[in-house]
Amino acid sequence: MPDFVIGLATVLISAGITYLVVRRFTAQDVATEADRAARESSRADVAWDRADRRSERLNALLEATDDAILRIGSDLVIRAASPVTGEILARGDVQFRGMPLIEATVDFRLEELTRKAIAGEVHRGEIDIRDGRLGHSDEARYVSVVAAPDGDGGAWLVLRDLTEVRRLRQIRTEFVDNLSHELRTPLSTIRLLAETIGGAAAKGDVSGVESRSAKIEVEVLHLVQMADEMLDLATLEAGEIPLRKAEFDLVALAEEVAQRFAPVAAQHGGGIDVIGTGSLLITGDRDRLRQAVANLVHNAVKYSREGGRVEVQIDRLGDGGTQIAVVDHGIGIDRAHLSRIFERFFTVERVDGGAGAVGGGGTGLGLAIARHAVLRHGGDITVTSTAGVGTTFTITLPAAGAAS
Repeated sequence: MPDFVIGLATVLISAGITYLVVRRFTAQDVATEADRAARESSRADVAWDRADRRSERLNALLEATDDAILRIGSDLVIRAASPVTGEILARGDVQFRGMPLIEATVDFRLEELTRKAIAGEVHRGEIDIRDGRLGHSDEARYVSVVAAPDGDGGAWLVLRDLTEVRRLRQIRTEFVDNLSHELRTPLSTIRLLAETIGGAAAKGDVSGVESRSAKIEVEVLHLVQMADEMLDLATLEAGEIPLRKAEFDLVALAEEVAQRFAPVAAQHGGGIDVIGTGSLLITGDRDRLRQAVANLVHNAVKYSREGGRVEVQIDRLGDGGTQIAVVDHGIGIDRAHLSRIFERFFTVERVDGGAGAVGGGGTGLGLAIARHAVLRHGGDITVTSTAGVGTTFTITLPAAGAAS
């Protein structure tokens, strides 16, 4: 029985003559072609599946990362971008896919790095981002940049926000500088006084030993205070010691703190008034909150004017929470310093170079300790001040800390 024959006819017209060309395919030929087509279709399906999986993995990576990851084509157009790209580039919720790189970043430095990456080079560095444009405003954020070829003629661009890292690095540097300063001053004083006492004693002169020894004791106590406050602050920040919560009277606590610092205020003709009626019961760690209030009152006394009075106002809020306001009518704080007032070792005297406080300067740790004590209770502490008029520190504790 002859093979089944399929004819494929082609009509050719040339010089007015019509030709009919017939190609013959056997059933085996058809089966072979069908098998080849099936294999090619299968390979295409596999390729599409792989492409889909690669796309899914890429999208998952872009969704999960905190970095701005952009895939750039050889034409410098963005093919894909992670969701946080708008935040890091300070552009907000922008659709970057299909956007030219220069339009997205407004920065020729990134475009140049990307061109080099497309050419096969890898580059790393840091740049500043300002006001939605890289390098054009007063307040900068910083990003690290990695530009690398993607293997398909384009490039990967990875941007990581380093602003917080820079800020913490600056705080660490200032902390070390301030700590060195705080240690160097009393230690130098102690050394000088000790040498003076030793020199006088060698000559048989003991007339100034008592006063100089008293000054050494003051400086030693300052060092001890600083060490204690640093330990307290480290403990509060780490949260290593749990709060010992119990019910206590907040008005009574404020009166206790006022009584403690009344002699200091009296030395400068001032006083401390506790404004609160009856008792106000709350639940919290009394020692920690007393320390916070004491630090605020101590500051208020120090920065009051001669004869100035400090007010400690205790109030129950409408939502059941509690508010403690420590008000002084002293020298006030310049607006430029308010954002840093709770930083470790920060004091206005150190920045402005003036004496400022009638009660002498401090370590610059008291407000940082107060802030962490309040935050650990789920509360908040704020400051308002006008230079030359006075300052108010306000502690707000949540209703959960109130006792019925």
